[in-house]
Amino acid sequence: MKKLVIILFTIFLLTLTSALAQDDEKVTKVSITLEEVKELVPDILNMTAGVNVNTIKEVDAINILGAVDKSLRNLGFEYKGGKYSVHKNCWWEKDKQKCSGYKGSIHYAFELKEPSDQNKILEILSNFKEKYGEKMDFTVSEPEWLVSKKNLRKVEEELKIEIIDTAKNFAKKVSEKLNKTCSLTSIDYDIRRPSWWWREYDEGILLKSAKAMVEAPEPKKEEKTVSVKASVRMICK
Repeated sequence: MKKLVIILFTIFLLTLTSALAQDDEKVTKVSITLEEVKELVPDILNMTAGVNVNTIKEVDAINILGAVDKSLRNLGFEYKGGKYSVHKNCWWEKDKQKCSGYKGSIHYAFELKEPSDQNKILEILSNFKEKYGEKMDFTVSEPEWLVSKKNLRKVEEELKIEIIDTAKNFAKKVSEKLNKTCSLTSIDYDIRRPSWWWREYDEGILLKSAKAMVEAPEPKKEEKTVSVKASVRMICK
């Protein structure tokens, strides 16, 4: 009896294997790469700025940075950073460490909506520079128009949906061409953002001379390219 069961099971496996092999011959697998691209107009002017102070007393360095920070925050602009540091001003001379006074710094990356907004920041910094003279310097670093993360993600989602629509239309055309029914099995996305993403603070132009009125250059709004690629797989039967 056991021998008969084994023989019947073996026959079943052979029959199933033969059927699957025949089915495989009827199946067509298709893989393509699709891409959707869109040009975006930047909506955020990214401006990095830094303040450096050099004082005799530690508390003076902290107070100057605190006053600058308060004035800048009162402008109400969106920004990243605001981190500061104060430490002894030390150096090595003839294998001996010498210290004199204190150094402090604070850095910002402002997210501005209008080019004229940068002038308000520079005027505040210039006024502090005029007040404290050699105790303070400030830097700005290549203000640049960028696309906000919110708008960038919105467009990326739109491009993903467009790829799905394109893939479905392509599957329909392939079905007609092969006289089969094609269905999507997988879509793997590859998002290509612009060469920039977000600029953090870096060293920029040191402004030593200060004036009460400031009119900074206006960076050009250059369109940014966002593309979404996808590897699409389908099976046709």
